[in-house]
Amino acid sequence: MKSIALIESEQNTDYNNIAQRYDILEKNAVTLWRLGYDYLLRYLSPIRNKSILDYGCGSGTFCRFLSKSKAIVTGVDISENMIKVAKESHTGDIAYYQITSGNLDFLPENTFDFVVSNFVFCTISTRQEIIKIMNSINRILRKKGSLIIMNTNWDKSNGQEFISFKLQYSRNLYSGKPVTAVIKTEPPIILKDYYWSKADYNELLTESGFEIQGISEPLATGNHIPWIAERSYPPYQIIYVKK
Repeated sequence: MKSIALIESEQNTDYNNIAQRYDILEKNAVTLWRLGYDYLLRYLSPIRNKSILDYGCGSGTFCRFLSKSKAIVTGVDISENMIKVAKESHTGDIAYYQITSGNLDFLPENTFDFVVSNFVFCTISTRQEIIKIMNSINRILRKKGSLIIMNTNWDKSNGQEFISFKLQYSRNLYSGKPVTAVIKTEPPIILKDYYWSKADYNELLTESGFEIQGISEPLATGNHIPWIAERSYPPYQIIYVKK
């Protein structure tokens, strides 16, 4: 499977610099909540008193959402400033930790019922690093525990514009190719990501000891929200897997 290194002219998104703005935009991102988090929550039922790790928790928005649903929540992220903002916005009994990529050694194995990872694997440029993270998640999940992965849906929405963000068109997508998403704020937030296909995820998850149970690609319905491309092109891909 082909992968590429990040070329010198490309720069990874600096989440430390955008932490405060990212927290504000995430709270108000209509597309994300309606067609992302609301659907992801369906895979976490029953949620009350379940132990959930948010891997790549960012500023903690989804952690707080889970905590309000009475889950036992832990959030980890590699960005120091994201964790700082998460702790400052802390409501409820949520444990936050800054980590290095794939390092969950401080957490006991077989600890969590669920792990969620939103827009994390799409930020990683190599298969080796993705497998490292998936293996670390597998270790801390309980037997028959579930991992839910949510990413932007480049396979079906390349070049499309949604209420909250747009995907810059990328010709000839291939595994590990740099791609760009633009969050529609003022000024816009440019996210440098990497493309991985469904086949890539299937291979990577299988190699890491997981089995895909289902893939959801929600579309918008109704006229109560001024959707743009959300009715015809799924903004997100949600992958539900079991250990």
